Amino acid sequence: MESVRFYLPTEVVSGPGCVRREVGRWALGKKALIVTGAQGAARSGALGDVTGALEAQGVAWARFDGVRANPDAEQVCAGAEMARREGCDFVVGIGGGSPLDAAKAIAWAAAEGVPRERFFRRLPEPGDAALPIVAVPLTCGTGSEVTPYAIITDHGARSKVNVSGPCLFPRVALLDARYLESLPQAVVADTALDALSHAIEGAYSPRATRFAEALALEAVRLIVPELVRLAHGGFVNLGQLQYAAAVAGMVIAQTGTGLVHAMGYPLTYHKGLPHGRANGVLLAGYLEFMERPCPALTERLLKAGGLADAEELQALVDAVLDAAGTTPEAPSEEELARFAREPLRLALVRKYRAMPSPEEVMDIYRTGF
Repeated sequence: MESVRFYLPTEVVSGPGCVRREVGRWALGKKALIVTGAQGAARSGALGDVTGALEAQGVAWARFDGVRANPDAEQVCAGAEMARREGCDFVVGIGGGSPLDAAKAIAWAAAEGVPRERFFRRLPEPGDAALPIVAVPLTCGTGSEVTPYAIITDHGARSKVNVSGPCLFPRVALLDARYLESLPQAVVADTALDALSHAIEGAYSPRATRFAEALALEAVRLIVPELVRLAHGGFVNLGQLQYAAAVAGMVIAQTGTGLVHAMGYPLTYHKGLPHGRANGVLLAGYLEFMERPCPALTERLLKAGGLADAEELQALVDAVLDAAGTTPEAPSEEELARFAREPLRLALVRKYRAMPSPEEVMDIYRTGF
């Protein structure tokens, strides 16, 4: 057997009522900073469960609800300052990828005293500390609850930066699919496509082991049928998607992401496409590109999803976005040419099995749109 390293220090607890039932496992201090967006945490019922559970344990809390989509360093540093001011000794993130990523970055910035002006120059290093992190996901896609990554917008670079390190792994992830029931169909579609991109990109990573590939194939096997049901207006098993998103998150916790994420960042920053949707429209073109260097793996991924080829995947993505009423407008050729230069500068692309040319990047963009 090959030499394998698989590191996942996050304890995953799932099931209806797990937040209140398991509070003894995740109340990790005397005062929590609860990090949320403006409305989703309260609307889903998760915020009430978290605060009720903490109060029942005699644990104090403060809430930072200043997280917007695609959080930036200003939001993170404001949250870190609140954590220090309030004397919080652990952080609870409640939400989709933006609040969870912000919560992890806040926990690190608060513990290390990172100032705003040095945020992107002082990224996490081995040995850095973070306040203990608890993650309560409210979507079925980001996998942030089981990864050491926080994706933070850098307005100076007009892109996103992966703030990552072992200290950013949540200590506990609490998965209750009831919190997903209030999600709009568009958010379910976007986040499920994000989870699918994690599984596919992770499988192609040169860091992928047999364990990581097995998890990736499991995630693809679970996600694609739910996307088919979503596209045709059928019943979507949100618990299944939440589980699959966590599995796909476990994949990229070992492998990182790759070309799809790198290409998706300009679409999010410049065109306003939600992160998962930006990834989803690129998946079929990416699969076609990777089929040449990795034909056997591509066949296994397609088979896991019950798909014949990349064209069928593209048709499914199109149908999902049509059903959700979120089909994106195609960027111009001039925009695509500008976007194509950005991913090739990122180390995560240069480390992958196949380095695309600028024209091949353009082809992937064109396939998606």
